[in-house]
Amino acid sequence: MKHKRYLLWMLLLCSLTLLPAIALNLVLLRNEGDIKAMSFAASDWQQQTHGITFTPTLGNNGFFKTLRLNDRLPEIDTVIFGASTAMTIDNGMLPSDWRLYNFTQSGSPLRNSIAQVEYLTTHAPDIQHYIIMMDWAIDFIYMPGEPLTVDLSRPDRQKALAQKNTPSFLALLQESVSYPRMSKLWNILRSIARADDPQDAFRQYFLQLGSDEYQCPDGKSLGKDFGVYNRGYCNGFRHDGSATFSDYTRVSTARALIVGATSSSSMYAKALLHTKGVPEQKLLDRLAAIDAKLKKQNKTLILIMPPLLTGMEQAFMKHPQLSSYLATTKQHLGAWSSEHDIALFDFGQSERYDCQTDEFLDPHHAVQSCYQKIFSGFWESARYPSGKPLLTTAGGRP
Repeated sequence: MKHKRYLLWMLLLCSLTLLPAIALNLVLLRNEGDIKAMSFAASDWQQQTHGITFTPTLGNNGFFKTLRLNDRLPEIDTVIFGASTAMTIDNGMLPSDWRLYNFTQSGSPLRNSIAQVEYLTTHAPDIQHYIIMMDWAIDFIYMPGEPLTVDLSRPDRQKALAQKNTPSFLALLQESVSYPRMSKLWNILRSIARADDPQDAFRQYFLQLGSDEYQCPDGKSLGKDFGVYNRGYCNGFRHDGSATFSDYTRVSTARALIVGATSSSSMYAKALLHTKGVPEQKLLDRLAAIDAKLKKQNKTLILIMPPLLTGMEQAFMKHPQLSSYLATTKQHLGAWSSEHDIALFDFGQSERYDCQTDEFLDPHHAVQSCYQKIFSGFWESARYPSGKPLLTTAGGRP
């Protein structure tokens, strides 16, 4: 009888602590589960305030970026395409009369960029300058397959929200009791307990889709976070589409990362090994066709190989096997750009621009300050392979 009573009390104690936690996690899952609703709300708020906003899209930020692109189209003449490796490029790094929207998206390969450019060349005649990232390190210039057609028109709000795929209650319940969810809930409750006004902090986390507006650390920008994590850091997208990456840790020591990057099992080595460094010709053919079309319209295509962690590309160039494959990539792209007189710029060896180790989040994500160094003085000297100044045809002056 004593053991039974003990077990009942233990069961009651567990229920009193676990059930409220599960209920709170279900509320959080409901609030952050509707990515499209959050994207519409974040886009609406940014359009009104020009502030910095975060929406937890689990790497799928294309919907949010498409909403913002459509709002910005009447005001812009320059668009950047590619993956998150170029997310920190902002309008201040470009010639002063260029008006940018940075349309880069997490994990977006080169074939997606080509399709997006092809859409805008047809549907957005006011765009004058197209900048596309050419990533070798994350395999995107080698990926086979034809670019598909895309539709970048403004998503219909009612239709998009009606198409919401809601997980079953059982699936939500299983997620709510998982260790990662419980760990994150504990961090949120700690944050609430430490807040100046815990009741208000609870309201923002559990009773509304996003946080209240707040002042960013720069003292100039407003911030508003949708979803429940990384709040209060202005860790999100600016009005020009660039990302702040303000709540990410920086690389402290490059050596171990470079050793790992040059191992045969790394994603960077695999990018070279599976094609022996030969870029996908179908992608280059489509880019050449885009460039020819834009030149006829007195518009500009600019291709950029993004910066890598200081010393990383040099390590690849010295590697006994990988060096020849990377050299093949560089030679192939150089010959191709010369043949078509396409503006292609290689920033891979970031140390040439005085970028430092702590200006990277990992081996292939450079922060804003590194790109600022790269573009400082770049536009005055930028040339086509033929020697023609880039800005003469691109219009605008730095």
